[in-house]
Amino acid sequence: MRTLGAILAGGRSRRFGSDKAVALLDGVALIGRVIAALGPQVDALVVCGRTIDGYDCVADRPGPDLGPLGGLSAALHYARANGFDRVVSAPCDAPFLPVDLVARLAEPPCYVAAMPVIGLWPSSLSETLDRHLATADDRSMRSWAVIAGVRSVDLGALDNVNTPADLDQLASAVRSASSI
Repeated sequence: MRTLGAILAGGRSRRFGSDKAVALLDGVALIGRVIAALGPQVDALVVCGRTIDGYDCVADRPGPDLGPLGGLSAALHYARANGFDRVVSAPCDAPFLPVDLVARLAEPPCYVAAMPVIGLWPSSLSETLDRHLATADDRSMRSWAVIAGVRSVDLGALDNVNTPADLDQLASAVRSASSI
């Protein structure tokens, strides 16, 4: 069973006000933290929706501005074309992914209840997602998961950076933890 890790990084960072993928948390870019956490758990990584030197990168599919589903669609198609059975997706702004995320998700298809952009998806869902993107008005990950019959997995709360205040709060927690 070959697993592709897909980092969804094509958003506009509207709430953050600047490119949050490269925002630093304790000296490390948020996307760098996701790469470090997800990389050891998968056979290969791909970055969706942006270019990062040193990594395979794919444009959101079928085009930009579709939210996380555009990145997931790109990853599913990349996976099918390159012999991967499944894709684990994660956003570029979730800096503390569990080091055993893939094992805890276990069998696809599933998504994390608290953060549906994190999920384990069979690559065979690529055409189903294409049809959904072509016809659906609701392009949320949760809506897609319901339509695709995907089960949710409770992993508790996971940190996610949407605003500068979120980043400041995490930075403060990191500083407090390192001073203990």
